[in-house]
Amino acid sequence: MRKRLIAVPLLCGALLSLAACGNYAIPDSTPPPSQAAAANPFDAAEEDAGFLGMLTHAAASPDFSESGERLPFPYDGGEFRLEYQFSLTGKMDTVGFLLFLDGQPQPYKVNDTTAEYEYCHSFSAGEDQSFSFLFEPVTGSTGDTLALTVVSITNPDFQPDMESTSSYGWYHKTLESCVELKFNVDAPAAHSDLPPVREIFSQSEVREEKATAQYVENELPQYGWGSVSMDTLDSGIYYTFSLDGGITYDNLRVYAPVTLQYTMCGTAGASYSIAFYLDHQPVKIGESTSCSITLSKGGVMEIEAVIDPDKLGLFNTFYCVAVPQNGASAPFFKTNSILLYKENGT
Repeated sequence: MRKRLIAVPLLCGALLSLAACGNYAIPDSTPPPSQAAAANPFDAAEEDAGFLGMLTHAAASPDFSESGERLPFPYDGGEFRLEYQFSLTGKMDTVGFLLFLDGQPQPYKVNDTTAEYEYCHSFSAGEDQSFSFLFEPVTGSTGDTLALTVVSITNPDFQPDMESTSSYGWYHKTLESCVELKFNVDAPAAHSDLPPVREIFSQSEVREEKATAQYVENELPQYGWGSVSMDTLDSGIYYTFSLDGGITYDNLRVYAPVTLQYTMCGTAGASYSIAFYLDHQPVKIGESTSCSITLSKGGVMEIEAVIDPDKLGLFNTFYCVAVPQNGASAPFFKTNSILLYKENGT
């Protein structure tokens, strides 16, 4: 019998109960987890495994209508301040947060307006922790109501060293919560103090292809999406993520250009923002920090890019996220974190 991840949405947040082995350095012989949301890596641990931790996070003071509906936070110009809270107990040391405004990576400050913008800040574990997100919105026009997706990532500073461990194990798992911003004025047209993005792609391309039976019935199951057929493709959202044509679960030695491919298909009309991250900083794709896609019936959206090894350090954490856009009630996805590493300085 296996223990299962419990992710229960609360009125103003979400609850994450994690069960895992006490040793987070999962040995190479351990079967790798599926990338599919339905087979979350948290999904199971042996019955006698230890309790890893519990995490909750939510906006601290949302307003509600008379009918009990949570109201959007108003944006009236300048830096927006969102009071936030979290509680992290158990064996986790830290938690980080990524923000996405209508799917776009949103840098932020913590508490102090004089602090520097970053895309991810880390916080020490503790109960009933309170702080403030501060940011100038990266998008938004007067009259818009946009979703702000707050994504926690467990122990974000952990990185395998390829000696004592080669895997992220049960770290770098995510839990998202959303609030809405109603724009009473336009977002700033220009931002002078945003943190730099990483530029590691020598080329990138976004295209749409036709979904084939080979892709749906053979490729998707390899990535954990079982029981999908051409007839049921429109009933869910499915993605694949490969490096150099194969599934990579933990790490990849880089000694030459690496071709990555991210595909997504499923419910027609679903819109997503796709962003790649290196060491928790977005990677420039085209002229932006993300690219927007909209799924069509019978189609597959494909993003292909080439990673330039000369733009990498000796050890880098790499992953991809897919964030719903346009107010869609669709799932958030993050791939496994992958260690891109070089040996002997090459």
